[in-house]
Amino acid sequence: MKKLLTGCLLSVCGGLACLPAAVDAHALRAVHEQQGEAVLVRFAYSDDRGAEFAAVRVTGADGKEFQNGRTDARGRFAFIPDAPGVWRITVADGMGHKVEHAVEVAAPGNPAEAAGTDGGNTEQSLPLRAGLGLSLLANLALAACLLRRRKAA
Repeated sequence: MKKLLTGCLLSVCGGLACLPAAVDAHALRAVHEQQGEAVLVRFAYSDDRGAEFAAVRVTGADGKEFQNGRTDARGRFAFIPDAPGVWRITVADGMGHKVEHAVEVAAPGNPAEAAGTDGGNTEQSLPLRAGLGLSLLANLALAACLLRRRKAA
């Protein structure tokens, strides 16, 4: 019985390790700011290293591709929108990291948003997820120890 439970536990742990998952440890994030008419977007990984020379695609408020190119060596990209609305900037680094970032562009004469968001990846989520992962591993180890004690008694 002990060998069966241990085998099942190891199989489940091994299976979970092989499952694909969205890992935030090296996720791309985006922050934008308005500089006059231009919108400057900085793309960086969670360790704050810029996504250098990543492919960029800017989609206008009308849903059509407006511009494409690459980020600079610091992960920055700028464009000058020609219409108000929600613009989407998609960046892919060619190594499996991709992010789509929305920028609200105000009509001429209206004040534009000066600070952007990071696309949903908050700095607090990484420590929380790491803590939950460690808690899961600790609970699995505790369950294995309890099963061994139960069998020994």
